[in-house]
Amino acid sequence: MNLTPAFFGLAGVIIGGIITAGSNYLLDRRRERAANQKDIRNLAIEIKRAARLIDAELIRARGAARMVIKDKRWWIPDTKLRTDAWQTYSPILAPVLSYPDWVTVMKAVLAIDDLQLDRLTNELSDATVKNLVPMLTDIEAGIEALVPLCRYDPPRGQ
Repeated sequence: MNLTPAFFGLAGVIIGGIITAGSNYLLDRRRERAANQKDIRNLAIEIKRAARLIDAELIRARGAARMVIKDKRWWIPDTKLRTDAWQTYSPILAPVLSYPDWVTVMKAVLAIDDLQLDRLTNELSDATVKNLVPMLTDIEAGIEALVPLCRYDPPRGQ
């Protein structure tokens, strides 16, 4: 009885199974790596979007505060400084900003609210203008704290 053809047949099946399993494993790893890279890129895009939209609110408030301090007059009556982007996107930035930067941006947003409230008095005395200077400083610091996230370019997929 000759076992050689049966042995080679069995060895071929085993080797074929190992090759198939190995290639499936490698393909699964490649798919998993691609999915992880896509998730990382999507998160980076979301962080950049959040930072830029919040930054836009801060820049607008900075312009209004500068105008009030320089010209000693309130901005256009129907214009309201907004913090909607902060309300929407702050949970995205919370885990990626350092704690000091987080506090700095929070203070900037609170300064926007304070600036908006001060405007409601319609009184623009020298004392009021003087009180706006720290608010402007807080807003400018918030803008600076967001710069690295606004400029961040997510990694490109391969």
